[in-house]
Amino acid sequence: MKRRQAIGVLGGVAGAQVLMPLDELHRLVAWRERVRASSAPPGASEAAARQAASLLTPARARAMEALADVIVPATDTPGASEAGVSEFVATLVDGWLDDDDRDRFLAGLDTVDPACRERFGSPFAECEPGEQAAFVRGLDQEVTRLREDPAADESQHFFHDIKRFTLTAYFTSEPGLAALGYRTTFRTFEGCAPLDAQEAGR
Repeated sequence: MKRRQAIGVLGGVAGAQVLMPLDELHRLVAWRERVRASSAPPGASEAAARQAASLLTPARARAMEALADVIVPATDTPGASEAGVSEFVATLVDGWLDDDDRDRFLAGLDTVDPACRERFGSPFAECEPGEQAAFVRGLDQEVTRLREDPAADESQHFFHDIKRFTLTAYFTSEPGLAALGYRTTFRTFEGCAPLDAQEAGR
């Protein structure tokens, strides 16, 4: 799947109801598995992949994870951080997003900690829960105002990406699928696996 096609899938999820036809959900989960598989060379562990140099630096990853946990907090089901949202986003920015989309997203993410230090005295991940909620509410209101302005494009606001990346990552993860009531997930994706003679119909 080409990168722009992949982002179209993300946008479709963010702009529509989370519950979708089962075949569409399976297609999206399969795509997530391809994204995950692309984050490491064959034989490398997932932990080793996370340690590799990434444009989602540790500071950015902390902010991203904390933002995602405000959007999908842990309740009686796991929250966003438990679903590996920041690892998924790291893979997106390192190889799946178009350059303009990646740069806009990272530039916006880089404004979060300075804004929180100025407003609350701490980077976002270290703010009190109420402060985090207020900050995210303000970002969400900005996106809403853009959505209601016929001359604006809310998709150009980095928080629009934060939300769609978080929701896509969460609801295609095992914890997210379990929260929706789905019990079957793709463990691996082997798109180029050769067929044996029986499968090939020989």
